[in-house]
Amino acid sequence: VDSINNIISDDMYNSAEYRKAFMNYAIKGEAIPGQFINSGQVTKTTDVGAVIPTTVLEKIIEKLEATGMILPLVTRTSIKGGVTVPTSTVKPTATWVAEGAGSNTQKKTTGTITFAYHKLRCAVAVSFETDLMALSVFETVLINNVVEAMTKALEQAIISGTGSGQPKGILTETPNEGQALQASELSYDLLVEAEAALPLEYEAGAVYCMTKKTFMAYQAIKDSAGQPIARINYGIGGKPERTLLGRPVVLCNYLDSFSATLEASKVFAFLFNFKDYVLNTNYNMGIKKYENNDTDDLVTKAIMIADGKVLVKDSL
Repeated sequence: VDSINNIISDDMYNSAEYRKAFMNYAIKGEAIPGQFINSGQVTKTTDVGAVIPTTVLEKIIEKLEATGMILPLVTRTSIKGGVTVPTSTVKPTATWVAEGAGSNTQKKTTGTITFAYHKLRCAVAVSFETDLMALSVFETVLINNVVEAMTKALEQAIISGTGSGQPKGILTETPNEGQALQASELSYDLLVEAEAALPLEYEAGAVYCMTKKTFMAYQAIKDSAGQPIARINYGIGGKPERTLLGRPVVLCNYLDSFSATLEASKVFAFLFNFKDYVLNTNYNMGIKKYENNDTDDLVTKAIMIADGKVLVKDSL
């Protein structure tokens, strides 16, 4: 890093004086001082790259990926791995009795869910020479790439993880009887059927999850009055808030989009309360840097220990 800073500090076009002069030139039309123009020559369009301050050019154009939609929605815990969490599926019932009479005693049954140890790791190595000669933003971009890769792997596991060597995903669970629906087309009736299959006691907090392409296909469907059954409202700061029949929609790219050629066994959308999914992390994501002494490569890595499971699947 010190070597990179030394290189940048020797760059005339990265100095505070030139950057201020360039700003005055761009905004006020003031001429750039002579010491920044080689041999007094006039700068032409072919030289414009050398005139723009170096810091403006220090940007790596990255391919965008949609991540971070699912992770904030699930329940996060940090209990020790291997610990079992008790669950209960049976509740006692109350009965009306006559004066002086009693009622039968009832048993409260419990089950358990165990969180295991699954290690998620991402490491990127760059040569010693690259680290010295790369842009000053290179290290920051590299760390962002590693974090994004970890986030994507976590979210993918939350949706469809196998449970073997990784968290068990929501879609790996078998929905309760009558709550797994099949569809050959997108329709208003399909949404009504999904809402009817969702138990009343689990209605609060449940959201639709699908790709943007599937949601926009619903956006094209209109009711008998010509109104779209899908809604997009714009909340604080113009952020889009998508709903289907008044229920929030979470978009992600971890599902297949609905199409006429979609395989019969594929899931293109689901209803679920993400708070019923628990992601347990024993060791939260940590970024480390080290040098491989044999190759002089500089390695940036991130490691975390995590497991995740659906505690209650009644809203699925």
